[in-house]
Amino acid sequence: MNILICDDIQNEADKLSGCIAGMGHEAVAFTKGADALRHIRSGAFVDACILDIVMPDMNGIDLARKLRDAGYSGEIVFLSTSNEYGPETYEVKAFHYLLKPFEPENVKRVLDEINDAQKKADSAGIKLKSSSAVRFIAFRDIEYVEVIKHYVTFRLASGEQEEIRAAFAEIAPQLLCDSRFIQCHQSYIVNMDAIASMTTNEITTRRGARVPVSKSYHSTKIKYLTWGFHPHNPDAERSG
Repeated sequence: MNILICDDIQNEADKLSGCIAGMGHEAVAFTKGADALRHIRSGAFVDACILDIVMPDMNGIDLARKLRDAGYSGEIVFLSTSNEYGPETYEVKAFHYLLKPFEPENVKRVLDEINDAQKKADSAGIKLKSSSAVRFIAFRDIEYVEVIKHYVTFRLASGEQEEIRAAFAEIAPQLLCDSRFIQCHQSYIVNMDAIASMTTNEITTRRGARVPVSKSYHSTKIKYLTWGFHPHNPDAERSG
């Protein structure tokens, strides 16, 4: 895996980087949030970011928010001397946190969990059957799905689209069984990982697409906020 580290103390950043490299992963370390953000915006492939929460210029929580705003959808792990920042870490969908000073076995455990989670996410998807072929689309690649008359169109995060002739009632349950999807309209289902913002009437995706929110689905925003604050870390769930 490719891991980004941001810790304002150079010695600690280097120590963690060396620890991660020793486990067979690639690691790049920064001491300033702005540099870490620039690295992500450059298009660098990063599986997980490990961010120190307490930093002088830009703290880890603010950096995480900026990373999400920039479209980063990978895992975020926070470094902290305590777990008092729990609610803030949920807001940016943090995967876990590591207490400082870190223990190598704890780092390994978190990285193994991230690796397992990514394998499961990569394998989850839907098979689309047309008259000429069968295509598998990973859930993580879907931005949103819409139905117009008898045609269901899958809008992908890459900008591509796949259209099939099918009943929405057949497709919808296959998507909604995965917790990242939410139905906001009788004709639309959205991947919550792809949402940039939401109002009472409309969802805007990270690519700028605008999806309507029907009054009949007034609980959509509540579901999204609940999902956004749900921690991946079971220890955090128990402590909250």
